Amino acid sequence: MNDEKPDVIIVGGGPCGLFAGLLLARRGVRCLILEKKEGISTHPKAMGLSRRTSEIFRQTGLLGHIEKGSLSLEGRSLGVWSKSLVGEELGRIPLVDMTSPLTPCTSLHCPQTWTEHVLHEALKHESKATIAFGVEVQSVDVTSTGASVHLADGKTHEAEWVLAADGAGSHLRKQLGIDTDGPGDLGHFVNTLFRANYGPHLQERKALLYQALGKDFFEFFVAVNGSDLWLMHHFLQPGETPEDCSPSRMKEIVQYASGLPEEPVEILGLSPWVMSPKVAKNWRRDRMLLVGDAAARLSPAGGLGLNNGLQGVHNLIWKLAAVIKGEASESLIDSYESERRPAALQLMQNTNRNSDEIFVIVAAAMRDDWMAVRDGINHSRRHGSGLGQDLGVTYKEGAFFADGTEAPSCEDPINEYHPCGRPGGRAPHLEIHNAGDKRSLLDFFGEEFVLLAGRAAGAFRVDSKQVAFLQNGAEFEAQAFEHTYGISSSGAVLVRPDGFVAARFADGSGSETPDSVVSRVSKSEFLA
Repeated sequence: MNDEKPDVIIVGGGPCGLFAGLLLARRGVRCLILEKKEGISTHPKAMGLSRRTSEIFRQTGLLGHIEKGSLSLEGRSLGVWSKSLVGEELGRIPLVDMTSPLTPCTSLHCPQTWTEHVLHEALKHESKATIAFGVEVQSVDVTSTGASVHLADGKTHEAEWVLAADGAGSHLRKQLGIDTDGPGDLGHFVNTLFRANYGPHLQERKALLYQALGKDFFEFFVAVNGSDLWLMHHFLQPGETPEDCSPSRMKEIVQYASGLPEEPVEILGLSPWVMSPKVAKNWRRDRMLLVGDAAARLSPAGGLGLNNGLQGVHNLIWKLAAVIKGEASESLIDSYESERRPAALQLMQNTNRNSDEIFVIVAAAMRDDWMAVRDGINHSRRHGSGLGQDLGVTYKEGAFFADGTEAPSCEDPINEYHPCGRPGGRAPHLEIHNAGDKRSLLDFFGEEFVLLAGRAAGAFRVDSKQVAFLQNGAEFEAQAFEHTYGISSSGAVLVRPDGFVAARFADGSGSETPDSVVSRVSKSEFLA
């Protein structure tokens, strides 16, 4: 990017900040990313990418690159509980089959370092984006018309908008006095990244996660490459501080909890963190928007925090770009909070229950009640598929036109998912076979609004340059589409750039048209 004033300044160059910059640049919006670290992350941190996040990476052309740095899930359990890595096994949490006819993608186990690498490499090809490392932001002034970002070195940058992607402890969120909802601190940890050749010792208990516990300890190991690169979450005990966790001390703990004291251990890095789930009460203050952990930080039990952040960015950026380019009114931005904040609160409740489950199992071990330990593992909440919380997110209000229909009922909203074309939900996947090419209906989403029309929906006209028209037949199979999306052959469905349904014209009747819906969405004139 040249010396032109950026349209958007992004404070924070983690995965959500990088992804926001990439999506903005691809939409022709000038952006400047400011990151206080000297480069992208060197600590793996978040590892799990959900099916929905994989779908988003697929639509943006990044999935193949992400997969190259992901650990193969074949033959692995989700988690193994045992008395040391190689000690007596207490139970396993199976890894539910990640393939499903309801999505073209699977979940992935990918170190955050690799995710950031892929995003950073993609940004290098975008002329509208600039990233500056080693830059510390001191404060920000925001008004209803713009923002000023003040750096620690005394310089100031101006922009129309600022995205606060500066993490869970967001300095900018605190500076503007935005409160959070959440249970408070649930524990203090030190992440230890280390190298040790443990893979050959675990061939009969391959997993992504290993919970090693005894009457006097609990250590949580994460496989990074499944062989010799590992992450260990060490729970600080009362009176213990991060300063007590020297490399030599953490090496001793690793060797003790692994049950492999003779295996050489090399400590590569330490990173303290606090388990403090919180969701900001407001995600916008004038021309500043919160994204990623600054907006919502979740318990790591479930691996949903990064996914929530990336999906929130995906929800926001098409709206922000439309506003900046004069294609939508500024009030469209408010649907970001009304849609994503309730989804984040729901996820926080679920991941908090996952954390509670772990604490109950560990407490039983500390009491020497191993029957209760095994029972807790066998009845873990994480035995399910998680399809509902992954693909079934449904917005109750926001940038769409409700059609008065009820969401499909299900007894288990965490694990059950029933695809439908109801406005406010993810547009369902359908497999497409065309001239021997296998694709997904989802592959048509991402750039603009898309109108998916039934077999006899010839009455629909699309004049807006923001809408692409697809008549089923060559592109997708007619009856399956109409049945899944809940329309007649004369009906149609309008899908937003982020892959969520904006409107459904079930039988082609009514006063609204695709063009009028796009116009009213752009003006934030939503129907209840």
